[in-house]
Amino acid sequence: MGQYFRIVNLDKKEWIEPDGWKLWELCANNSIRMLGYLLATDNWDGTHIAKHFFSKRELDELVEGYKAEGFEFKVVYLRGEGEDVHGFGIPALKYFGRWCGDRIAIIGDYADQATNVKPDFPTFHELDENPEWKNITHEVVREFNLFIEVDEFKVGRRMCLSPDMLITASGIRTNPKIMLH
Repeated sequence: MGQYFRIVNLDKKEWIEPDGWKLWELCANNSIRMLGYLLATDNWDGTHIAKHFFSKRELDELVEGYKAEGFEFKVVYLRGEGEDVHGFGIPALKYFGRWCGDRIAIIGDYADQATNVKPDFPTFHELDENPEWKNITHEVVREFNLFIEVDEFKVGRRMCLSPDMLITASGIRTNPKIMLH
């Protein structure tokens, strides 16, 4: 069977369930990259978050694109007026850097048998049962994919490996299985 895991923020009482819930799958698959987005310091300067524009048309496209996705977009003008404008915009992102500095754990559904579990750790099933805890996976995926922009790097767009299927230089492992999204 195997043990299933969730990435849990113990301080904010939130969790995510990346593609592939078993530990090997978490470590080998695309969606674990969301963790870097959640744990980053929240200064957007020097990141891909600031979207530069060099004309009124580019600005309008940026604003409309983010509006269509349901995001606010703060505009900072550096120079110009009318059609000849230059500046950047910053989308209102809720999850970028949200987990920075918090206590994070990867909690499995056998955690009640683990020896390194602290008293304030929730059980895997308590995350579902206790309304104080919130699954933010879908919201984070949506925001992360907006940030990442390139389709092949978006979460949920690629094949996930399963530990039941693994071909290595030394040969084929048993029970081939691929999950497509």
